[in-house]
Amino acid sequence: MKIKYLGTGAAERVPAIFCKCAVCQNAWEKQGKEMRTQTQVLINDGDLMIDFPGDSYHHMMKYNLSFNDIDSLLLTHWHSDHLYAEDLAYRMSDYAQKLTNKLDVYGNEAVKDFFDRAFILEQATDNERIQYHKRASYEKFQIKDYQIYSLPAQHGHFEEDCFIYVIQHEGKTLLYMHDTGYPTEEMFNYLKFNEFKFDLVSMDCTSQKMNAGKSHMNIEQNLQLMNQLKKLGLIKRETLFVANHFSHNGGATYKEIKEVFDKYNVIVSYDGMELEF
Repeated sequence: MKIKYLGTGAAERVPAIFCKCAVCQNAWEKQGKEMRTQTQVLINDGDLMIDFPGDSYHHMMKYNLSFNDIDSLLLTHWHSDHLYAEDLAYRMSDYAQKLTNKLDVYGNEAVKDFFDRAFILEQATDNERIQYHKRASYEKFQIKDYQIYSLPAQHGHFEEDCFIYVIQHEGKTLLYMHDTGYPTEEMFNYLKFNEFKFDLVSMDCTSQKMNAGKSHMNIEQNLQLMNQLKKLGLIKRETLFVANHFSHNGGATYKEIKEVFDKYNVIVSYDGMELEF
């Protein structure tokens, strides 16, 4: 399986759209891996896309992508840095020409309300071009030859309105955890019950060195999560751990985060990073 991190930042990006903090000033000065757009990934060269933030158009241009050809979109939650549905509405026939495939969109009931709002504003729908499929917490479902498990994230309203995902494809298993706080005991029990063996774990590290609160994780909690997955027998010797989804308010630069995580063999994501596992 392959994963490409198109963007690796939180909502405000790095440098943030309105900020003069030290992390943002460093990003302006150093550029490169210090610059982060809103989080979005492609699985297997666009066979599956996760999330559609406001920066999607920028990602399309920067990485020379054809969103026309992507037919499966998995949504984690309704915050605008993970779903900017107003741009998805431009897939309708009044805007786009000569499309031959439909985009199937998957997410929970709360996300559907935000998805629908964009089409209400347009006063039109086009189910031949784009269609939403509602999924529930702890549901197992199929997208092409991908086996997907939707799990409630510790995020949003904490009412199962945000998801994280387990994704299986051709013998490989990905645990994708953005945005979420530290998993509950119920979550760990579910993972253990299903006897997952993760090949890659992509961990929310929004808060980095700061107090994470309930809806995000920091470096300390990432390390705690790694230990718990190991304790439960849910990883392999060669499992890759990736820290991702960074806010400037976390207080650390890419270089500083990497210096910490290098000690634990954790990969620190950056915009454009690709991994095969």
